[in-house]
Amino acid sequence: MNHHLRLLLSVCGPFTLLLISGVSCSRSNNETATTDDTIAQPLIETIAVQSSPLDRETELSASIEGEHRTEICPRIEGIVSDVYVKLGDQVKKGQLLIRIKAPGVADLVKHREELVKEAEAEIKRRSAGIRLSEAEVRSKEASIKIEKIKKDRMEALVKRGSLSKQRLDEAIFEVRSAEADLEHAHAQVEAAQADFEVAEAKKEVALADLEAAITQANHRDIHAPFEGLVAARHVDPGDYVEPSDPNLKQGLLDLVRNDQVRAVVYVPLEDAAYVEAGDPVILRHKSYTGTPQIDSLGGKPLTISRKARAFNRGTRMMRTEIDIDNTVLENETGERLVPGDYGKVRITLEDLKGKPMIPRRAILTDENNEKYLVVLDKDLIPQKVPVDRILLDSKNQLVIESSSLKVGQRILSAPDKTITLGEPIDLEQLKAITTTD
Repeated sequence: MNHHLRLLLSVCGPFTLLLISGVSCSRSNNETATTDDTIAQPLIETIAVQSSPLDRETELSASIEGEHRTEICPRIEGIVSDVYVKLGDQVKKGQLLIRIKAPGVADLVKHREELVKEAEAEIKRRSAGIRLSEAEVRSKEASIKIEKIKKDRMEALVKRGSLSKQRLDEAIFEVRSAEADLEHAHAQVEAAQADFEVAEAKKEVALADLEAAITQANHRDIHAPFEGLVAARHVDPGDYVEPSDPNLKQGLLDLVRNDQVRAVVYVPLEDAAYVEAGDPVILRHKSYTGTPQIDSLGGKPLTISRKARAFNRGTRMMRTEIDIDNTVLENETGERLVPGDYGKVRITLEDLKGKPMIPRRAILTDENNEKYLVVLDKDLIPQKVPVDRILLDSKNQLVIESSSLKVGQRILSAPDKTITLGEPIDLEQLKAITTTD
């Protein structure tokens, strides 16, 4: 019995194992097929085209300069007696800076004052001479009248035979002599008037000389021509100075005007075309301890004032200036910008707000090396849309220019080889589209 059972198992065992193995393989294949059917359609990631909140900007180094810088030079010869300011001092317009000793100038002023007094006295004398000459004219005119009356009487007497003709001739001579005296008196009046005019001219010359001397004397005190900052000092008390000193290679002081200053920025060649006067800017200043940035002044936006319109040959950069009224700034913040300091200026090159903005990975490149996007139309059919220009690249977000793209349209957020242009997306993929932002 046992012998027959062992024989049966040895013959039927292999067939039983084959049967069990076949059932197992069949079940495994069915399970695999079921899994493959579930993931056969891959999901597609899409995104809506956003509206750009950004502008294209650049941030450049800026230096602060005074509106202008002036060398204070001597205008009179002498010895420096006092210097009232030091390097870095803030000065007001009209403030006394330097005093120069020049004794000869004071003596010159006194001498020319005496000359003016002499000229005024001479004018008075000449004026009196005119009055005397005019009185002499009036006296001669009266004498002529008297002599004419005498002549007329003698003519009457001669006609009646009561007087000889010789006496009449004498009377006529007296009249003519009186007329000659009157003419001489008139000439004296003209001469007196001429002398008066000469005296007046001399007085004018004396006054001009006095004014020049006073001006020269005033040059002993050197005052600040404007409000500013002492940027350099090259003189000390006891120094000899003169206006035409060939050894004086620099002024006594350098004064920088700082009630009006400017931020100077050098714009690179590639950005200069986008920068124009009136463009808004933001200034961040290193030494400015108040408001961290200045974007307005006196209620108006801070803007570019001017640009050079030409590039520096060495650096290929364009000088650009931003005017800043330090007085207004001080009234608003209690602080001033100081010439010689530096900071940063942010310039808006292009207004890109509202332009289409997409992720960098959504940009595709075709066989002609042209950039494009894949857009889904209203029927969810993928379409190729060219990218005309990339306007801004910021943190993996691109602001682009495309005539065929609108904000809000859906695009592929990344390349997807399962999509064929022009063929609609099936239902399983559509679920991903409607749920993915």
